[in-house]
Amino acid sequence: MIPVCNNEMWYVVLYCALSWLLFSLAFWLADRQKRKKEAMVAGLLNLVLVSVLNMLGTFALEAMQSGVEMAAGFQIAGVLICSMAVSRVLQMQGWLRTWLAGLLGMLGYLLCGVILAWFMLQQLN
Repeated sequence: MIPVCNNEMWYVVLYCALSWLLFSLAFWLADRQKRKKEAMVAGLLNLVLVSVLNMLGTFALEAMQSGVEMAAGFQIAGVLICSMAVSRVLQMQGWLRTWLAGLLGMLGYLLCGVILAWFMLQQLN
């Protein structure tokens, strides 16, 4: 199933692939016309935006010496905002569909974190 690997690069690749898949699924589900190519491009763009935002947020929170709760809240809010922006600009959705894409993207991001945590716990056992 999952190869035994202690390399962090494996988790980065898994994070990227899983996040792209879940973001694309979120955009596809929120799209009334069910456009697959647009959803895949939107998922990739959202992955890039969320990753850059999380990296910059991590540097800012490290400089402020903030806690884990603030970092998690900042990341989840960033995913919601990025998903809504990508949906609004790339898919040209209405506001209801934009909010739906944002919420589904946020749920997908949280699901990705749970799956990656499960994989890491499986490696420890």
